[in-house]
Amino acid sequence: MQGNGENKNVEIKGSPKSPWVKIAAAVVVIAVVFFGYRAWKDGSSQPVQQAAAEPVVIVRQVEKFDASSVPSEYVGRVESIQSVSVKPQISGEIAKVCFKEGSVVKAGQLLFQIDPKQYEATVQLRKAELQQAEANLVTAEKYYKRVTAASERAVSATDRDTAEGNFLQAKAAVAQAKAALKLAQIDLGYCRITSPITGKIGRALYTKGNYVTPQITELASIVQMDPIRVSYPLPDRDYLDQLSLFKEDGSVYNTSLILSNGEKYNVPGKRDFENNRVDQTTGTIMMRLRFANKEGMLIPGEMVRVFTKPVKSHIVNAVPQTAVMADEQGDYVYVINADNTARQARVTLGREFGELREVTSGVEAGENVAVAGLQRLRPGAKVRIETSADEKPAAEKAAAQGGEAPKEGN
Repeated sequence: MQGNGENKNVEIKGSPKSPWVKIAAAVVVIAVVFFGYRAWKDGSSQPVQQAAAEPVVIVRQVEKFDASSVPSEYVGRVESIQSVSVKPQISGEIAKVCFKEGSVVKAGQLLFQIDPKQYEATVQLRKAELQQAEANLVTAEKYYKRVTAASERAVSATDRDTAEGNFLQAKAAVAQAKAALKLAQIDLGYCRITSPITGKIGRALYTKGNYVTPQITELASIVQMDPIRVSYPLPDRDYLDQLSLFKEDGSVYNTSLILSNGEKYNVPGKRDFENNRVDQTTGTIMMRLRFANKEGMLIPGEMVRVFTKPVKSHIVNAVPQTAVMADEQGDYVYVINADNTARQARVTLGREFGELREVTSGVEAGENVAVAGLQRLRPGAKVRIETSADEKPAAEKAAAQGGEAPKEGN
């Protein structure tokens, strides 16, 4: 009986271990399969990730662009070539105002009349004084001739000297009287205040009945309206670019103005003046253009927009603005080589033309430069080029904004 009991005990102790062993084995198998599958999946997806790591860029070619097709814009101010303040030269009462305020007056036109009565009387007085002096001269001259004709025994040396002195004084008195008459006539002429130039006159600051003196600031002001000029500051870089053309021909630009009301002024301007030094504060040179102004649309003091376009074509290399980057060493672009590798090219920039930027050195026309996706680019990196839906050249857009598209081969 005990023997049977012992056998039962052995079977009871061994029977619970069998399910747990199976479960543990199953867990091990599942873990091996799971991690093996994951390792296989990671390994198989690695080429895809490496391919996706290549930067994706959009490229554009360095273009030939006619810089003369886009006008340069500056801010200018209208100035009169001549302006005068009308002032009295003598004192007196204004007898008449002879112009319409705000009208155009001609050179020599009478503007103010000062009461001339006092000055007319002065002229008559000076004439009488001159006649008296001339009569005295005749008497002194006759006496001097008689004395000099007499013998030395008949006339003393003292009488001779006296006669000569009186004669010379009489001559001087005549000259003095003539000068006084001339001054009186000049003052009488000053009673007529005339315009020294042709131009537009402002309001009369003094009217009939007012007593004026030479110390008065002005009676009215006149500004020349036709021709008229526009002054504007030209950046020194633009001036140097244009200097060779200025030397060849003074009229090297087609110019146009936009007035303060937005209206275009369709009258060509001519180069009139350029300053002889650069303003150290602004880095600009003051330029002046002269315009015909028959209709009086250009008013002194008015602000206008000045547009200039060179007469001759000026072909430059240009890249889209989005292609240009900068660091502490300067400006650069990424050139995409034929094998789709990126090359960093240091560039020197010129003028801006809308979406384009002139490049004076560093790249050549026809090279491809990256215009999008630049953030992940590094020198020598392999890239994947993606085409853009907008294939219209940037030069064509810029030229369209400026008036005409550049021609190939120019």
